[in-house]
Formats: sequence, C-alpha cells, structure tokens
Amino acid sequence: MAERPPIRSRLAWQEEVGAPQELRSPLDPKQVDVVQPLQIDAGWLPVYQFERRRVDSIVSFVSSPEKEESQKIPFLQNICDLCYNSKRHGPPQGLDLFCQRYGLAENIKVLLEEEPRNKLRTAVRWNAMLAIAELSAVERALEGKEASLLQACFSSVFLLPPEEKMQDMGRYLFLKTMEAMDNMLQALVLGSSASRVSELLQNIFQMLLTFTTSERECVQERAVGRIEKMSSALFRHPTLASCARYLRTSERTDIVLVFIEAMRDTSTFDKKRATDLLDMVMEFPDFWLADLPKIMRCIHKNLDSINTAPARQSVASLLLLMADRRPGKVLTTLLRIAPPGDRTALDMWDMMISTPRPLKKILKNLRKRLLVIDSMFPKGDISGSESPDMARKIQSLLPQVVGLLDHSNTDVKRRVLTFFCSVMGHLKREEARPTVEQLEEKLLPLFDDESSQLRELSICLFRERVQSVMVHDKKRIKSYVHRALLPLFFRLSDQSNNVAKLEQNRSRAQEFLSQSLPYLRDAQASLREAAVRFIGLAARPLRDRREEEKLAEICSALQPLEQDREPSICSLAAQTIRILGNPREQPRSRWTLRALCCWPR
Repeated sequence: MAERPPIRSRLAWQEEVGAPQELRSPLDPKQVDVVQPLQIDAGWLPVYQFERRRVDSIVSFVSSPEKEESQKIPFLQNICDLCYNSKRHGPPQGLDLFCQRYGLAENIKVLLEEEPRNKLRTAVRWNAMLAIAELSAVERALEGKEASLLQACFSSVFLLPPEEKMQDMGRYLFLKTMEAMDNMLQALVLGSSASRVSELLQNIFQMLLTFTTSERECVQERAVGRIEKMSSALFRHPTLASCARYLRTSERTDIVLVFIEAMRDTSTFDKKRATDLLDMVMEFPDFWLADLPKIMRCIHKNLDSINTAPARQSVASLLLLMADRRPGKVLTTLLRIAPPGDRTALDMWDMMISTPRPLKKILKNLRKRLLVIDSMFPKGDISGSESPDMARKIQSLLPQVVGLLDHSNTDVKRRVLTFFCSVMGHLKREEARPTVEQLEEKLLPLFDDESSQLRELSICLFRERVQSVMVHDKKRIKSYVHRALLPLFFRLSDQSNNVAKLEQNRSRAQEFLSQSLPYLRDAQASLREAAVRFIGLAARPLRDRREEEKLAEICSALQPLEQDREPSICSLAAQTIRILGNPREQPRSRWTLRALCCWPR
C-alpha cells in the first residue's frame, strides 16, 4: 500500500512532527471498540468475516447524520484497509456492491468539499487520495463517479494558499497530499477498463489544463506538476505506457504548449523542471509533436519572454528536432505566422539553422516549393492560373508567392505580379483578403520601380484587385489610398504612357509633402518637374503659417535642382525657392491645387 499517516498515539505524533490534534489516528483498538453494533445484515459480504470491525465502522460513519471531525480520517483509512485486505483473501466479491450501496465515493467527495480552502491542518485530503486510489482497484466501485471525484480533489488541493504561507506541518501535509494525488491518478488509469480508459485520460488532462489557466500562479504550478507526473508515467510505467495511445492529439498538443509556457520568465514554475518536460517531449516526438503548426505558433508567441539560457536552449532543441523531422511543415508554418522582418521569427530561424542537417533540409524544401511556384508561371505563361479551380488549389501557396516580390530579380517580380493579376480575380473576396493584406505593403514601393513594366503591373493590380477586396473597409482603404496617392500623382508624368494613363484622379495631397521630396531626385525629368511644381503648391500653407524651419528644409531640398541639366527645371526650382522664401510674393504659376485636383482625364 501507499504510505499513509502513521497510526500513533496523540502524544507521540505531536512530539515527533508537531501534528495538530486532528491528525491523531483513531484506529487504536480502545477507540474502535466504542463503535456501536449495527442493525444491518452484512453477512452477504464475503470479506465481512475477516473485516467485520472495519465494515461496521464504515457503515456507521456513512449512516450517521452528523459526521464528527474525529471520525473522518478513520473512515478513510478503514476504506483503504478494507480494499487492501480484501485482495489478500482472493477476489473482493461483493465489495463493489458494498461501495455503491453505502456511497463511499460520494462520501469522500463530500469530505473533500467540506475542507477549508484557506488552510491545511488535517490529513483528510491525504487520506482521501489514498482511499480513492484503493477504490480504483475495485471493479465498478467508482464507475461514473471519477470526474466529480477528480474535480473535488483538484479544487480542494490546488486552491490552497501558496506553500510559503503554510506552517511547517501544513507544508509537510501538502507535499504528502500531492504525492498521494499523483499515485491516485495513476491508479485510476490502471484500474480503468479498456473501454473507459480513453475517456478517463481525457478527463484528467482536460481538468488539469483548465487549472493551468488560473490567475493564481501557485494553482498553475500545481496543475503543471501533475501533468508532468502523469505524462512521464505514461511512457515510463510499464503498464501505463499502453494507455498513452488513448490521449487525443489536441490534448497532447495542449500539454506541450503548457510546458513551453512554463518556461516564460514570468512563470513561477521551476525552469529546470520545465526543460526536463520538454526533454521528455523530444524523447517521444511521434506522440507529442502531432500538431506542429500549433506548437510553432506557441513558440513564436512566447519566445521573447523566454530568456534564461537553459530554457531558451531547450526551445532551440525542440525547433531543431521539428525542423529535422518535418522541414516542409516548419517552413510553411513560420512563413505564414510571421510577417517579413519579424524579429521573433528571425530568432527562430537562427535556432533552426544553427546546425547543418536541419539547414540543408529546410533549404532543400524551400527550393522545392519555389520550383513549384515557378512552375505556375514559366516564362510568363500564366494560363494554368486562369482557371478558378486551379486558383483555389494553389491558394495555400499564395503567401509564399507574395514573398517573392522582395526578390532582386525584376523578371521574377514581373512574373509574380502577372500571376496575381490573373489568379486574384478567381478568388472570392474573403478568400483573397489574407493575400491582399500582404500585398498592400509590397505594391507601394513598386510604383517607383526602375522598370516601367513593374510600375504598370503594380498600379494595375492595386486598382483592379486590392481596392475591390478592401472596398468594405472604408477606413482602412482610405488610409492606404492616401499613402498611394502621391506616387500615383507623380506617375502621371511618367514617360511610360501605360503607367501614366492608369491613374488620372486627383485628391488633396498637400499633407503628403514629405512624400514628394524623393521625386526631386528621380531619373525622369518630367517627374522632377512635377515634383517641384507640386511642392511649390503644397508648401504654400507653410509659408502662410510662417513655418520657417520646414520651409528652409524644403528650399534646401530644391537647391540642387537649380543646377539641373534641364533648363526648365533649373528655372522652376529657382522660382519656387524665391517664392517660398519671400512671404510677400505670390506665386504666378498657372498650376494650382484646384487645377491639380481637377486635372482632366
């Protein structure tokens, strides 16, 4: 049998461990003799002839309307002894009926619920765990009652105050109670029938996972500790190992997530134990690493808060293992969950490519996927993506295709833009939205690309696809169009007719003055001239408000154009500088903001 509080006299027990009066075991024969004879027929119970005293004591307790405090621990210990001794005399025939008839499980549950949550002064909880463990070996004694018993056990123990607030005796009782709880959980699984072990395991872990979300750190730590013990036992206990397969994938994954979160700097859970837990996960990867994307997301979410060296190394080892086993899934998951330039994602990449083997696998897998993407539109042929069915089949790869717009090769970017111009039209608005959200930031820089073809394609995609998807998000599209407006305005002077004719709408733009300054250095003279004219008009309110510092900055930016190779630009720049520098002089240019806004199409 599992260890239980020693049966000693009150004086000896108090002298040795300072136990309060409630801890005294009443199994002294002198005290047992006071149990009154019962008016029941227990002769039908085979074990009654060997355990009459304990049976009578149990029945007396459950039949009494008032449960005396001094009789609670003897009741629980009698249950333990009765179940244990019954096995010594052969199969415990009829014991399950006895347990059900007198509601032993229900009585234990009531005792646990009656224990005060703010202190631990008696061994009731400890003995309750031992009694449940013994009852689990009696067939059908706990059938249908496990869930309510578990809830009572966890609540009664986990919700106690932190150990540091307990007295010495309280801490001793707490440690023994937790040890008994771990043994009880294993005994419940071992005693469960094959048809019910799956449900029981799920109940145990679901309840424990619920307590890991408590706002109280001590509750979280206690629940994680029980998960640790049960998880280790599932693989290291010869008999329990066969039960592990009954744990569902979602529950296995949630357990791994709890282990990862236990390593956060803010977690009070012992970091050494947390790393040991991840080591156990890595020892049995086929079982624990079933939902890799969910685990990757958890790491990405928590990595910035995991800074102790052992814990961070443990996470790195987990990433390396996942990258080595399933490089394709790791690659696609990280590309999907992290935006370009994400610092946490870069840290994860560093961890995964720190050794040659995972690096080679990741690069090989990346190359394969890029070849798949490349095969979608070889040499500009996008016929394969014109089919709606094909567009939906390759939908999962679109985030990776968007990433190719960062490629330095102009032809690659041209083919990607052509591809999107074709495929986006076949997707429903909600299907296209995630890709459009990625395209938003990629398209703006392409409005100013050196390649006129890229400029044309990016503006075309913006007009025909992006705005159509964002049409119901007015606030968002307004902000985006405002940022795109100025580049589109300047491109009206683009020497490429295809680019210039794409957008001829005007809108207020003086608030985007700072955006216009880079166009003063554009290679095309027509754009430089348009930039000077626009700045001269947009800066007029600054002059009226006497914002001399900003005006000086603008004039400084215009000065190099006084030496421009185009005489008309030299003259225009000099005139603009003179006007902005002299508040009393009005501009005589035929260009006005109203004229710009009403520029004919």
